[in-house]
Amino acid sequence: MTLTIDRRIYNDSIISKAIYWLAGDYIIVRSLLDDNTELLSVTANNANIAEETVKTQLMQILNDFKLRQIVADETRDIKTILYAKAFAEDEELSEEDIND
Repeated sequence: MTLTIDRRIYNDSIISKAIYWLAGDYIIVRSLLDDNTELLSVTANNANIAEETVKTQLMQILNDFKLRQIVADETRDIKTILYAKAFAEDEELSEEDIND
């Protein structure tokens, strides 16, 4: 079975994590069709697994890792501020001090 993945939606990191997550149940070969499209050739280790099940599992995992990336990106600045405040000697440290 083959699946095409839009790399504008799911970047290389997300695809790699999803493939790793499924590595125990499937053999997945990656091929770039162009800059924005990746082809995944998927073979199940268990021949009794339905093709639709494979697609569903892969899309759920891709969406999960995509959401994790969005949350990480949106909270990066907050985490930086919290780390800076936690390890700063000056308790009067403000967000402007960190961004300067």
